[in-house]
This record gives sequence, structure tokens and C-alpha cells, in this order.
Amino acid sequence: MRIFKPKLSDFLLDLHQSLAHQGLAKSLDISIGMPALFANLAASRSRHISSQKIAQLRLKRNGFTLIEILIAIFILATVLTTVYAAYTGTFRLMKDTRRGDNIYSMARTAMNRMSKDMESVCSRKGSFRFASGEIEKEDFMELSFLSSAHLNFYDERSSGIAVISYFVVENDEKDGCILKRRDELYRDKTEEAEEEVSREGGYILCEGLQSLIYKFYDDSGEEYDSWDSESDSKTQNDKVPSVVSIQMDFINPDDRDRPYRFMTKVFLPAAANK
Repeated sequence: MRIFKPKLSDFLLDLHQSLAHQGLAKSLDISIGMPALFANLAASRSRHISSQKIAQLRLKRNGFTLIEILIAIFILATVLTTVYAAYTGTFRLMKDTRRGDNIYSMARTAMNRMSKDMESVCSRKGSFRFASGEIEKEDFMELSFLSSAHLNFYDERSSGIAVISYFVVENDEKDGCILKRRDELYRDKTEEAEEEVSREGGYILCEGLQSLIYKFYDDSGEEYDSWDSESDSKTQNDKVPSVVSIQMDFINPDDRDRPYRFMTKVFLPAAANK
């Protein structure tokens, strides 16, 4: 009895036909034999395994790693720091602007009032009274004189020659001193009584003063650090200065060595009439 032994070529042909519907027929090349088939099968299996690994990696990367979280926190902290710096800088600028406006307003009001008072300097019974004085607190001076610029907030009909005084007092609540203006109708009083009342009462002109300095000039332009119309000096006796220079320094909280400084000069018409 003869045993039928199929040829290898016939086996491969049958295998090619049976696998045609699986898309492997094109990969099966009879002319090159079995190695081509096994090579294609191995490549298909490798692609299948690679797809599974990619799917597994995608499932594992649904969350964030520790390094990613730390980088996100660092970026957020940088942004918040920048925003906070800009935010605080804006409010600091607004605060400095409001403080500067307040100081400028006080200085303008005070100097306008002082200028009007000095421009209205007058005599009483042919005699002038104009005197400056130093106080215990350094860099401050006081001033007192006769003027027709009398103000009475309670009686608008009140008028006449008044003794106007400018003096400073310490501020217990804030830094710096307070400048006050005292206005009282002139009456015949003793010097002791006048000295006593000249340091009481008064209305606040400004606050936060660091210094208040006056300079006085006679009709020839000579400068004086003080003035007293009751002195024996020929240039000052029974006279008023032709020009008074006023220098106000307000405290600068950011730099005490660079205060807000305001200066003006007041011309006294009464000096030319003497």
C-alpha cells in the first residue's frame, strides 16, 4: 500500500486559500516559502502588543505626576506674587497721592491766610506792633502783629483792628506740630495779659509741621532772623518789615530728611507808608 505524501507546495497553496479571508494571503509568498509567513505573523503580533501597551499607558496617565503638580504650583505662585506686587503698589501710590494732596491743600490754605493777614498790617494810634519770637522747640517761630484782617466766625458784623498771632503746639496724636491762628480785637491791655492770652485758643491752620521759619527784610533789602517793632533798633523800632519770607516744612513719613517744603514771600504795604 502506497502512502500519499503531499508536497510542501500543495500544503502552502491550501494554507494560502484558507487564510485568504484573514488578509494574510497577500503576505504568503509561495516562492519564498515559510519564513515569509512566520515573519508577517510575528509583525502582526508585535503591532497588537504595542497597541495594548499604548492603551495601558493612556489609562495610567489619567492623573498628574508629582513633578507636574509642583510645576503648576510654582507657576501659580509666580503669577500671584506678580499680581500682589502690582496690587499693593497701586494702593501705596494712591495713599501717597492722597497724603500729598492733603499736605498741599493745608499749605496753600495756611499761606493764603497768613498772606492776607500780613498784607493788612496796620498801626494803632500811630504805632505799629510786629514781633517775632522763638520757642523752646527747635526750628519753630511765633509771630504776632496788628492787622485789620479780623475774622469772627460767630459775628460777621464784628470788625476792627485785631491782634493776630501764629503759634505752634505739639500734636499728641500724630507726628509733627499744629499751627494755630489766634485773632482777637485789640484793646488796651497790659503786656502781661496780652502775653497770657496770646498762647491760648486759636484755630488750626495746618498740622504735621516739621518746621516753621520766618525771615524779615527791611526797605533796603537787608535780611533779619527776627523782628521786634518795640526794640531800640533804628531799622525795627516802630516799624514793620517790608517783606516777610515764610518757609513751612511738613513731615514726610517715607523720608524725614526730605520734608514737603513750601515757601512764599509777603509784601507789606504798610511798610511803605511809614
